[in-house]
Parts: sequence; structure tokens; C-alpha cells
Amino acid sequence: MIKFKNLKLRTSFTLTMLIVYLMSLPVMVGITYQALLKNAEKESMGRAELLLNTMLGVRTYVGGTMRPVVDELSPDQKPIELTSGYYILREIADNIAETAKEYSFKFATLSPLNPANKANSLETEKINEFRSGRLSKEWKGFIKDSKGSFYAIMQSIKVEAGCLKCHGDPNIAPNEQKKIYGVNEGYNWKDGEIVGATTVYVPANVPIQNAKKALILFSIIYSVFFLLVIMVLDRLIIINIIRPIERLVVTADEISRGKMDKEFAVLANNEIKTLANAFTRMKLSLQKAMDILKK
Repeated sequence: MIKFKNLKLRTSFTLTMLIVYLMSLPVMVGITYQALLKNAEKESMGRAELLLNTMLGVRTYVGGTMRPVVDELSPDQKPIELTSGYYILREIADNIAETAKEYSFKFATLSPLNPANKANSLETEKINEFRSGRLSKEWKGFIKDSKGSFYAIMQSIKVEAGCLKCHGDPNIAPNEQKKIYGVNEGYNWKDGEIVGATTVYVPANVPIQNAKKALILFSIIYSVFFLLVIMVLDRLIIINIIRPIERLVVTADEISRGKMDKEFAVLANNEIKTLANAFTRMKLSLQKAMDILKK
């Protein structure tokens, strides 16, 4: 085991700085990665919230503007394409997916009319947590599957009285709807029941990859900076400490051999200068003692 007290000053300093570097690097990398990941999360969340709010805005328009107009039509003039906000949003989501395949919007439900809205395992898990009260109204976070990393937002879907016109008793559901989807699923919902989650997925591969690239760049910059600091401090130690001490040693050795005309010369006004002055006084005392002995 290396004992620092047995090492040369320069070696001891270099080892100390390397130990500081090796101990600080994981800490700095960890802190930086968390900060970069937070930024990636904010970026992904912003895009997910934009998509979600856009789609919910469309649903509000359908329910508040289109449906009252359509309701004034006769029953045979009410196609599902104009009356169902869920249907319209499903069609919009499919159109978005054609140009932006990694973006996804879904009314994930446990028992949907449209099989495309059938909740997957993760969605089912979150819906059940909404139903049990473990989650309040929203869940958001990163997920990963075979297609890559995504940022997801899920908001619970709570049945309202208006929903029961289409999702209550299948006997009173619109005939057009039953022709398209049948009567096996998507019915017998209860007022106030949580049946699903409005879900959006946005790709997070790029923000996460950017965070990792930035982390690698930071690690390189930090390592180069630390190396430069060690090199600069090493030169300063050589110039300001080691070489002056070496000159003092050479002078002291020559004086010990009888060359009393040698002087302890130090240009800097620091601790080395104080040491040189002490050696000079010792030299003068030695010289006086030798003069006395000669008499």
C-alpha cells in the first residue's frame, strides 16, 4: 500500500488530484444526468400536453358546437361520423399517425366500442389504479417498449350522463353505432364510473439521446478541464516550490563542503524565502562559530 508520506511532493500532489477527480466524476455525472433528464422530460411533456390539449379542444368543439346542430336533424340524418366525439378524435388520431407514426392519441378503455381503443397492459394497470383511487386524475411519465422510449400522459375518463346515450343500455343505443360496432363491448357503463384513460404518447428517444450525448460531452469537458488544472498546478509546484527547494539543497550541500561564499538566493517573497532566510542565519552562525574555533 502506498504511503503518501513516503512519496515525493509532486507525486503526492498528482495522486491526490487524481483521487479527487475519480471521486468527483461520478457525482458530477450523476447530477448532470439528472438535470439533463429533467430537461428531456420537460420537452417531452410539453409536446405531449400540446397534443392532448389539441385533441381535447376538438372534443369540446364537437360536443359544444357540432352536436347541438346535429341533434336537430332527423334520426336517419345523424351519422356517427358527426355525433361521436370519440369517433371523430379516433379518426383525427389515425390521420396524425400516418404522418407522425410515433405520436399516438387514444381513449383507452377496458370495454371499448372500437377495438382500437382497447387498453393495453400498461393502460389497464393505470385505469385500475384510477378506479381504486391509487391515482387521482392523471399520470405522466416515461415508458419503454419494443418501439422505443415514449412520454405518456393518461387522464381518467369518468362516465357522465350524456355518455349513457351511446354506452348505457345497448337496446337504446344508436342503430348506426350498433351496426358498426355490435353490442358485445362498450355498453352498460355506469354514471360516475371510471372506464378508461385519455392517453397520449409522444416519442422520447430523441430528447433522451440528446441528454446522453450532452452527458458524454460534459464528461469529456470535465475530464479535460481537470487534466489541464492538474498540469497547470503541477507546473506551478515545480516552478514555485520544487525548483527553489532543489536550489536550496544544492546551496546547503556546497556550504557543508566549505564553500561559505554561496548564498541562499530566492526571488519570490513567500514561505520558501522565509526558509532561505533561516538557512542564511544558520550559515552566518556556522561561519561565526568556525571563525571562533580558528582563533
